[in-house]
Amino acid sequence: MAPTRAELVARLQADVAETVSDGVALQEALADRLGLTTSDLRAITLLMRKGTVSTSELADAAGLTSGAATRMVDRLERANWVERFMDARDRRRVLVVLNKTRRGEIGEVYAEMSHSWMSALADKSDEELETVLEIFDRMRGVAREHAATLRGEA
Repeated sequence: MAPTRAELVARLQADVAETVSDGVALQEALADRLGLTTSDLRAITLLMRKGTVSTSELADAAGLTSGAATRMVDRLERANWVERFMDARDRRRVLVVLNKTRRGEIGEVYAEMSHSWMSALADKSDEELETVLEIFDRMRGVAREHAATLRGEA
């Protein structure tokens, strides 16, 4: 007998929770390997994706207050992970960029993971991948809404 929709949704919810937990464990292991906190790693991941970002964007990405984000940037700058400079258009705004040498260091680790992902998904069709992407988009939206509610932002 095929599982019911309710059973499938319950299994998906359980699998997503387990995937998130596994992802957190992976982020913790990666952060430990690089001598970072998980908040540091989230900030660095944002810098890898976007290039240059403001301190307030890093605060949002890492779930930190502006003061805590400034202290994080101080720490990352001392460890040569990032460089900071004033925005030429708005001198009140501080911008942060990932140090090129460190980008290579973390890029190697991400390249290994990317290769593993490619292998794990090699037998999936484009349509299947599009469906998974849509599901993940929806689940991220739900997670963000609930996180905002828990923080009292909604």
